[in-house]
Amino acid sequence: MTFEYENAVKELQAKDEIRDLVFSYCEAIRNRDIDLLVTLYTPDASFGSMGTGEDALKAMAEATMEQLEFAVILVANHRITFLSECEAKGEVWARCYAQNKREGYYEQIIKYTDQYELSKSQNLETASWKFKHRRHHLWFGQSKESPLTLPPADWPKNNIGLGRELLSDEAIQNLRE
Repeated sequence: MTFEYENAVKELQAKDEIRDLVFSYCEAIRNRDIDLLVTLYTPDASFGSMGTGEDALKAMAEATMEQLEFAVILVANHRITFLSECEAKGEVWARCYAQNKREGYYEQIIKYTDQYELSKSQNLETASWKFKHRRHHLWFGQSKESPLTLPPADWPKNNIGLGRELLSDEAIQNLRE
């Protein structure tokens, strides 16, 4: 009985760490933080036609984030299946709200299919869950009127308009000019 309980606790802890990995990915995209993004992948992670490893990840991230003005990814329906103690696969559904210089404002529904690996750090003392591979499946992207052109909401007075955080963001201020 104790053995089953310990394994169940380990699996729950691993699932929590993998979910945090996905949340950190969303944070890296929101902040356009390529350095954080690199820490989320194994050193030999695959990026399709871009190649493998850190250089391929940086090239892919720079290409996709170069025009990005803002992005917020909300995740849902995260299913994780363990293949071994050190490997898992997952499926994550997401809604993305974003704007870039070329296409303007858009909303997307995305399904990510992931491969996770419990990866040892360079000092070999600790291990953490990383992406071994992450595939972005766009279900659809829809262009819409940019909310960044709205007047200030002055919340709680109004619910419609831009909030203080966006209005104080230097990139958003430059865009609004």
